[in-house]
Amino acid sequence: MASGQLFSRTTQALFYNYKQLPIQRMLDFDFLCGRETPSVAGIINPGAEGFQKLFFGQEEIAIPVHSTIEAACAAHPTADVFINFASYRSAAASSKTALKQPTIRVVAIIAEGVPESDTKELIAYARANNKVVIGPATVGGIQAGAFKIGDTAGTLDNIIQCKLYRPGSVGFVSKSGGMSNELYNTIARVTDGIYEGIAIGGDVFPGSTLSDHVLRFNNIPQ
Repeated sequence: MASGQLFSRTTQALFYNYKQLPIQRMLDFDFLCGRETPSVAGIINPGAEGFQKLFFGQEEIAIPVHSTIEAACAAHPTADVFINFASYRSAAASSKTALKQPTIRVVAIIAEGVPESDTKELIAYARANNKVVIGPATVGGIQAGAFKIGDTAGTLDNIIQCKLYRPGSVGFVSKSGGMSNELYNTIARVTDGIYEGIAIGGDVFPGSTLSDHVLRFNNIPQ
């Protein structure tokens, strides 16, 4: 498990298995936070190549689409987060391929139902290579004012209400994405807000544990 902060305002991700809504929500969050560059560097859609048009604020942008993980990593060497929206049938294999890429540092696995044996293999590989797996069965995580994974924290209205568009000073980790949303709101009302929030997922063998992230938070000066 890597130590310290996972994400920043310059973090970029590769998004596996094109899903318009979570990608657009990431871009909307970027714009709200005042990021200069979109957090989604490229999309991986097996068997397809080209560009996908989305919005960054009022501006229409074209995000490159690649047919393989290897091609996407080669084209976007600064993108070090892999957001995996594959089904449970292929999530483990695609995540393993991503972890083997030298440019990838964090893999978030959204799918539920990934076989436990596959998850344990991913955990062992990630720990041996000082990489981080979030999930499976997770909504992801958020660095307030900097970067969010997919549908984390829901709509822009909720993000504004929870003050996630700027950093607070509270680190929060939970198994549940729904619980995270509730607590982001509560924390915003009684403190200066969230600094970083992670949902590790509800599976028996999470890629990273509650204690992994709590110990990591201790290494973040903010």
